[in-house]
Amino acid sequence: MRAITFGSLCGLLLCMGVGCATEPAYIPLTPEQSQQVGSSNSVILATQKELNADIDKSNVSTYTGGGLIFALVDVAVENSRANSAEALLKPIRDTLNDFEMGKELRQALGSRLDTIAWLHLKNTEVVYDNKPDQVASLLAAGQGDVLLLITPTYALTSDFSALRVESEIKVVPRATHLISAENAKDEKKRMTPFYKTNVSHLAPLTVAGTVKEEAAKAWAADGGARIRQAMKQGVTNLADKIVEALNHPEQSLTAP
Repeated sequence: MRAITFGSLCGLLLCMGVGCATEPAYIPLTPEQSQQVGSSNSVILATQKELNADIDKSNVSTYTGGGLIFALVDVAVENSRANSAEALLKPIRDTLNDFEMGKELRQALGSRLDTIAWLHLKNTEVVYDNKPDQVASLLAAGQGDVLLLITPTYALTSDFSALRVESEIKVVPRATHLISAENAKDEKKRMTPFYKTNVSHLAPLTVAGTVKEEAAKAWAADGGARIRQAMKQGVTNLADKIVEALNHPEQSLTAP
């Protein structure tokens, strides 16, 4: 089972028993939709401020048949694991004080987004603030028929053996002719993307046979040489995959 980050723990209990409506992980773009896009602007939403680590999910409630008490035990276990990870992360984070994901990804993408024919991209900007109703704010502030929203994140795996860099990619309609009559009636549905995918890159620690604590030291050694190299490698690879995904929006690059 995929590990989760500490920032998502609170949502686990909120979803229990009430259900959580989520968008599909992948929404393909149809040829008809792409032909109706006359212009776009893109935003790299780089709101993550520091390196995180995945936290292995606790399965107490699963093994015991569920219930609120066991769900709370799971949260407590995962919280403890997150606190332990925080202590190991600090020296690694200190070596990345000057690293700006948004700036690095913008440079890695260069002008390649401008060459994607169906987007007709007018401009790209990097946004670091995560305001309430962020998508609505970006739609209101920008111009073009659609908003291309690129949201990168990065984290060490739970055992600190690898760095995962990934990005969600969404294309959200702004122009009236691209919003269905049904979605136009609901403010939230108006922001439903008609294209969505996720791309990722995993950079392993180039030191074999290390336990978690030793791996953390290896990432931080030599002024963070390994973590910085992995971040650079991850961003470069991520930019390539973003361009590839947008050049082939009718298919999922991560689908089995």
